[in-house]
Amino acid sequence: MEYRRLGESELEISALTLGCWAFGGGAWGDVDDAESIAAVHAAIDLGINIADTAEVYGGGRSEEVLGKALLGRRDKMMIATKVWSSNLAPQDIREALEASLTRLQTDYVDLYQIHWPNDDIPIADSMGVLSDLRSEGKIRVIGVSNFNSEQMIDALKIARFESLQPPYNLFWRMVESDQSPFCEENNISVIPYCPMAQGLLTGKFSLDNPPDEGDVRLGNRMFKSPTWEEACKAVEAYRPIADSYGKTMAQLSLNWLMHQQAVTSPIVGAKRPSQLEDTVGAVGWSVSDDDIEKIRKISDPVNQTLGDDQHMWH
Repeated sequence: MEYRRLGESELEISALTLGCWAFGGGAWGDVDDAESIAAVHAAIDLGINIADTAEVYGGGRSEEVLGKALLGRRDKMMIATKVWSSNLAPQDIREALEASLTRLQTDYVDLYQIHWPNDDIPIADSMGVLSDLRSEGKIRVIGVSNFNSEQMIDALKIARFESLQPPYNLFWRMVESDQSPFCEENNISVIPYCPMAQGLLTGKFSLDNPPDEGDVRLGNRMFKSPTWEEACKAVEAYRPIADSYGKTMAQLSLNWLMHQQAVTSPIVGAKRPSQLEDTVGAVGWSVSDDDIEKIRKISDPVNQTLGDDQHMWH
């Protein structure tokens, strides 16, 4: 496993972050807590040292499962969690953090992130209390998620934060025109979520094998026409490139992303240990510069169908 510095902080995080959204069940279907806990233990064994969750994942269930998994192993895994946009008033942030700490069975969070911005609550108020909580030792590092560059500028006026968590993958590259350049200039780590386009970039789907009816992914713009058709074409064009490296589609897609501007650690979800075994094969090698550009060009038609609209769900 490779390790990279989180922003300008003292934290060294693994090149992949364990995503715990699915631990909460809900839209992800039935989830076995024992399997989720085993996935956390497997991640630690594979060298992943940070797990990302949020207070809203499964109404707190994700945090509870992660907390159980880390009993006796807290020193092996850093915890990143998030406060929801409706809880950004100072007292609400304090109460939300205390509730998260209880569910996580810990007395501090390594990375505490604003999940989504809220234009109705002054960012100065939110960042101010986060700075206080950092001084109090309740959180080690502050982060934001789903912010654009203007929102990050306003937040930085109040307190330093070290990471941005945006959606970013080969098929969803809006971040490259705004957030990534800003983050690189300000030494802010980009921690992409949805790095494999919700499974599209693993090769598990095709025109003849779309997601099942009722699958949550069908509400994602990447799974809707005309993007869906272009994405399926691109996936087929990626297969021989992945084969040339002796890698899977998922490994190729993640490796490409890990070498992009300001990216520190893509978030990879797992509901069971076996899902991580393939994923970690994305680390420890590099796609050639020529193939990085070739891969990007293959994805251009997909990105063109999405335009500049940064809302993934319609």
